[in-house]
Amino acid sequence: MTSDVTDGARDGHEETGHGELSGLQQGTLSLPKALGLAVVTFSPVLMAATAPALAGPVAGSSAWLSVLAGTVLVAFIGLAIVPFARRYVVSGALYSYIDNVLGVKASTLAGASLAVGYAVGVIVCLQVFGVYTGSFIATVFDLPAANGLGGQTVIYILTMLSITWFAIRGLDTSTRLSIGLLFVSAPIVALVLIANVFTDGFTFADQFTFTDFTWGGFFAGIVLSATFFVGFESSAATALETKNPMRTIPRLMTLVPVIVGGVGLVATLLTVPVLPAIADATAAGESPLSAMADNAGLGVLAPVADLFLAITCYAVVLGFMNYAPRVWATMAVDGLLPTALGHVDEKRRTPVRAIVLVSVISTIVPIVLAAVSGGTPLDVYAHVATLYPYYWVIPYMLICVGAIVMLGRRHELKAGTAIVAVIGGAGFGYVWLSAVLNPTGTSFDAMTWAAPITIALALLIVVPMRMKAHRDTSRTPKKYAGLHQDD
Repeated sequence: MTSDVTDGARDGHEETGHGELSGLQQGTLSLPKALGLAVVTFSPVLMAATAPALAGPVAGSSAWLSVLAGTVLVAFIGLAIVPFARRYVVSGALYSYIDNVLGVKASTLAGASLAVGYAVGVIVCLQVFGVYTGSFIATVFDLPAANGLGGQTVIYILTMLSITWFAIRGLDTSTRLSIGLLFVSAPIVALVLIANVFTDGFTFADQFTFTDFTWGGFFAGIVLSATFFVGFESSAATALETKNPMRTIPRLMTLVPVIVGGVGLVATLLTVPVLPAIADATAAGESPLSAMADNAGLGVLAPVADLFLAITCYAVVLGFMNYAPRVWATMAVDGLLPTALGHVDEKRRTPVRAIVLVSVISTIVPIVLAAVSGGTPLDVYAHVATLYPYYWVIPYMLICVGAIVMLGRRHELKAGTAIVAVIGGAGFGYVWLSAVLNPTGTSFDAMTWAAPITIALALLIVVPMRMKAHRDTSRTPKKYAGLHQDD
């Protein structure tokens, strides 16, 4: 292993001037902790409780097929990322990988998409926390205002204040807390899902008749289910802080999609048949899991289910707040974002400024969305959750191209890897294209265009900043802080 060197000098492509964060505490996360944090952040528990309720109404009784397809596509993306994770130790995850192999133009495009995407990711996590927390407070304390604008605003602000504090304290503190919260919440979710199998009207076999299957619904279901594990590769942002990162991070790239997607598939099969029975309750603002508890005759567990899901969601927000600011800070080191965000606090060894800015943006935006839309927390969340995966379309397509290019230059490209990369990249791209070609006729269709519009706006900001940074660095010797595996 060597430091201060890039693959560019070895493979003969453009040297980018790309750097990584310095000052992070190295060797903090072992494999179990790194896997635990990744699984908590892209929570199979949250996916089990929420994804079927989102995908079912648009994909119909065969929503499980959408979840399965989404799992396969994301797993293929993970396999395409593995060659990068075995060679680079980075703090910018996909952004860093793309920059090191495809150069400045590709990384700038990916960076603009990811810069917005990571902010939206934190917002999505915070919103789903608001859904379950508001439902719990409304049910237990008979305060329906918890599901209104005022109640949700208080929940968002208090939550992000505490999340920011934990994220600033350090990666190890966040990891231990997140993993502990996951183990607390998982059993109650499993109990409610299984109990619904024994309710009247549960028809498991109808999910395999495909009588209401449509291509538009199928791809919309992929998007909504993929919300729960798109961005899974963000765990690579902690590579500099992980023990044996060139072994640990590749394992995360393959394990996380399979674990999260597998649980989501089973949960969808157990949930979709009861969605008609709980439709009125969820339309009134009750969470899907709470409504399923009532439907199964476990009404006493309804508020408990919301409480434990709120606990899970808190862990999800905390986990993502450890990934997103590190990627933003890495972009700042390259001049893609304001350079001040690239500062790492010497005492805490965390990118404090990036953490604070992500926190502020992620608190303000959902409040504004709730005020403007006037919808229920679940409805507003569902729209943003639909938008979120679209920000990963460009980076995922680029990383698949990058895998083929990098391995081809090294004469290490195998047919299996090429096939996986092509299917993963093209498949994820077609998910967005299908949404354009097969609109659902609902307000969710607007999310298809919201992503490219906001990416274009982001490019108007980051391109001039990147050009200025490139001019400045061209006058000084290049420095590469990332680590790289020797051939």
